[in-house]
Amino acid sequence: MAERQTGTRRKNGDRRQVILDAAARRFAEFGFEATTVRQIADDVNILSGSLYHHFATKEEMLAEVVRDAVLDQRERALRIAGSAHDAETKFVTLIREELTALAERIEAYAIIFNERKFFRRSPDFLDLMKARKESFEAWRNVLEQGVREGLFHAGIDSYLTISTIMRMLNSGADWYRHEDGSPLDAMADYSLEALTEFYAGFVLRSVRSAERAAEPIPSSVVVA
Repeated sequence: MAERQTGTRRKNGDRRQVILDAAARRFAEFGFEATTVRQIADDVNILSGSLYHHFATKEEMLAEVVRDAVLDQRERALRIAGSAHDAETKFVTLIREELTALAERIEAYAIIFNERKFFRRSPDFLDLMKARKESFEAWRNVLEQGVREGLFHAGIDSYLTISTIMRMLNSGADWYRHEDGSPLDAMADYSLEALTEFYAGFVLRSVRSAERAAEPIPSSVVVA
């Protein structure tokens, strides 16, 4: 009997993940509000009513799709910002790890970015918005550290700088994963490391103090 119950739970868990994968694809491509429960059910060949055995609402599916990505993003930013490295090394590491995560979980992060207005106005997502804010604050703390250390110029607009970086990295991940329709041969000579180096150099040249503009770009580090 115990083996049968374990098998049933595993089957239900597998079905739940299949539904989440289908929902993620729909939400990423068409948007959360434009996607219906019936469409998700059709994608996994079940009746709409059967889907409600796994999820009470469409909002619950959305939360499940993005939660781990949001919490991982916060943990990653806080871990790097709290390390003992100088601000430039932290900044390059933030860019590398963010770009890597975006490329690996493109659908979840596309939803987080595209549905940010919905998340802000929905009380069901206050905890995730708090985590997003903490991620942003970690990036801002690194910028402010760089100013204090004399590595970055004092006139940085933190909000515009971080927002621009996030949009740039999202677009870069789309391009790297061929999600933006770019021809495959345009990607042949680029690795994720090459993209990281390009974006890190581009960003640092815009935030560095004038006397340091031509200095080499530091390597990213592994922060445990």
